[in-house]
Order: sequence, then structure tokens, then C-alpha cells
Amino acid sequence: MGKTYLVVEGHGEVEAARNLVIRLWADLGLPHAVWGAPKRGKALNTRAGVLQACELLRSERDCTFALLLRDEDDGCPATAGPETAAWVAAASLPFPAAVVLAHREFEAWFLPCIHLMAGREIRPGVRVVEGTTCPEDPESIRDVKGWLSKRFPPGKAYKPTLDQLKLTQWIDFNALRASQARSFRTIENALRFLAAPGALRVYPPPRP
Repeated sequence: MGKTYLVVEGHGEVEAARNLVIRLWADLGLPHAVWGAPKRGKALNTRAGVLQACELLRSERDCTFALLLRDEDDGCPATAGPETAAWVAAASLPFPAAVVLAHREFEAWFLPCIHLMAGREIRPGVRVVEGTTCPEDPESIRDVKGWLSKRFPPGKAYKPTLDQLKLTQWIDFNALRASQARSFRTIENALRFLAAPGALRVYPPPRP
């Protein structure tokens, strides 16, 4: 049976993103899929980096679908997403692939659920201060990692390699959907595409 491979950039995102997509895939009720070990790409915001990641995927003989996930930071996912997908299309992969850009960071998806995470121990002596609530328009927050660190105990800071997986495990998909986070809708649509790509080879399609 073929596998679906995930490509990310950050060390912390390797297991965190894997947890997110596997749980979300099941939550959406999509057909059974086998997810291979995630891969780390470099400079996925550049054509060269994306093409290099595509060659990494091509080398996996059992790859039948692929998902590239990265932070978009200050850019516009509505523009950069189709542009990145066009770079993937240029690689002519022999399997469907999807591109998702988290706006602005992967950690932005924690914010609509932060009231459910507050007070819970992430690692010994580290937790988000009780009573923390989601800021208005969470996708407008720049440097969510810093925002989280300010709500950690004194002397402690958010560390993706230590904290990202645990907080991802606590993400509540219904809370995220209720927040109307646009980039979260994109990842849901990307997973639905991978489950049934039809004639389209790369998601998202080019902008009109």
C-alpha cells in the first residue's frame, strides 16, 4: 500500500504536523491512509527549495500522495499558496500533491484553542497561565511563539522542539473551525483533495 508523505521545515513541526494531519484526516472521516515518516525541507518559500523537496518525495518509491506545509509569516497565503503549488506542478510528480501555508505560523492554530490549553502542564513546570483567552483575529498575531512565551511562567519560553507536539495534541478542531481561521480551512480542503484528487494533480489550483 502506498503512503502519504508530509514535508515541513521546522524541527518541532515534524511530529507536531504529523499528529495534526493524522488526527484531522480521521476527524474529517476520510478513507484510511498510511502516513510515512515526515520529511524536512529547506527554504520551502523558494522555487529551488520546493523543487528540492519534490525530488526528495520522488525518491520515495511508495509515495502516492504528498503534503507540503510551511509558515507563510507576513505574506498572503491566497497568493503564495497557488504560486507554491505551481512550483510543485513544475516538478511533474507522478502523484497528487497539496500545499498548505499556515498564516502566519503553525502556532497560530493554537490560539483559538488556548482557553482549553491554559493551566495544563506542557512539560514540568511549564504551562500557559490560567485564564488565557484567544486574541481577536488570531491570524493577525505576529510572532505567536513570542506571544506564547509571554504567557509561560517567568524564566520559561516556548520551545517548538519541546512544546509544539503537546500543544498540537490539545488542538480542538471544532474550536478552530468556529474561529474561521482561513489557513485551517485550507488544510482541511487540502486533505479532502488528497483523499479524492480527481483530475487535479496539485492543490490549490492556479488563481483565475
